[in-house]
Amino acid sequence: MGYVASDTNFFPGALINDGLMDLITIDGDVAPAKSIGIALSFDSGRFFSNPLVNYRKISAFRIVPKNQKDGYISIDGERIPFGPFQAEIHPGLATVLSKRGIYENPGPLGWEKHEAAT
Repeated sequence: MGYVASDTNFFPGALINDGLMDLITIDGDVAPAKSIGIALSFDSGRFFSNPLVNYRKISAFRIVPKNQKDGYISIDGERIPFGPFQAEIHPGLATVLSKRGIYENPGPLGWEKHEAAT
């Protein structure tokens, strides 16, 4: 879903039934000050235009830690065992409920203006 917080659209390109995940990666060698700036850019809609942010639509991913025996991996804030893991999409496996009965995502910043022009 596009919303992680009620007032911020973290994933403006998310579609309810496209069979894909939205993967966001940021290289690990970003300076702390730049990391803070990236995190604060969600509300303004500038997050995805930052050259340090990589955004991809994917159907699956696998992470295999290399060259280390121990470390820390978390998914949605929950610690998981350190080692290889995989995630993939299973279309139609879940149902999304909302107050209005449908799920709507307005799309990326400026999307409304583009839609009105076409």
